[in-house]
Amino acid sequence: MMELLALYYKIYTDRVQPTDYVKWAYHALYLDDLNVKKLASMSMKEQLNIFEIEQMFEDAMNSLQREIPSKEQCIDFHLQQLHVRLLTPTEHAMTIVKEIYDCAIQHELLEEQIKWQGISDVMDDFQYGDNDHGYTLDKIHQMIVTHARKLWHTKASKIDFKEFIGQKIIAIDTEIHFIIQFKKGSLVIECPWRIRDTDGILLGETDILSNQQEWRTVNELLVGRTIEDVQLLEQCPILIVQCGNIFLDVFHASSYFDGWTLTDEEDFYVFSMHGGSIA
Repeated sequence: MMELLALYYKIYTDRVQPTDYVKWAYHALYLDDLNVKKLASMSMKEQLNIFEIEQMFEDAMNSLQREIPSKEQCIDFHLQQLHVRLLTPTEHAMTIVKEIYDCAIQHELLEEQIKWQGISDVMDDFQYGDNDHGYTLDKIHQMIVTHARKLWHTKASKIDFKEFIGQKIIAIDTEIHFIIQFKKGSLVIECPWRIRDTDGILLGETDILSNQQEWRTVNELLVGRTIEDVQLLEQCPILIVQCGNIFLDVFHASSYFDGWTLTDEEDFYVFSMHGGSIA
């Protein structure tokens, strides 16, 4: 999927080359599809006809019955991949930040632009201004890494949880999994969790494993409360359900098993898949 998003980003931004299609097909050979194999077999050392290659790619996509990712998805993926490169020190940090900032402006992503505005201003002052603050290249690189890490760990998901705001928690069920029942829907938890207030942790999964009677405390803390806010930190990922001064944190801890499932009155609303990816 990552290779497909990267390819379509180039398609949407008119940067795609015939060899990009061939490289995608090479990475997709594990799908064991005849059309993919045909595209992957094209030599990248020879002059490739863009129209022929695009037709072969279209045939492969039709054969695989793959959904075409949206332009928004591809831009988000591109920005994420650039952001990842800033989580560890790199001599290309300023170039990467400029690409992120320019991409945000080009695609009118005001929120993303604002996130990097301060760092961009510092870079401009260092490169083109009077540098009144005496910035050095090492200092700016350190500022970029610190800023990138903070943004990465606090990035909120764009998923709208308005269906759950205002609902009451009517019961909990612990017979098989930890299930929190709402008036319309539920939260099924199969991963670590904790309940905290503004002063700290009140109770967590480990406490229950040590003493099953603590389920009564969970019931007292949650049942009857109204959900005021739901946040999902995308990169961690952590689901945070707020009921007044009580917070329920649900965090994925497995690369093999699903973590949690949030349902509305009809069906699955959103869930944490194996590895922590959100669907």
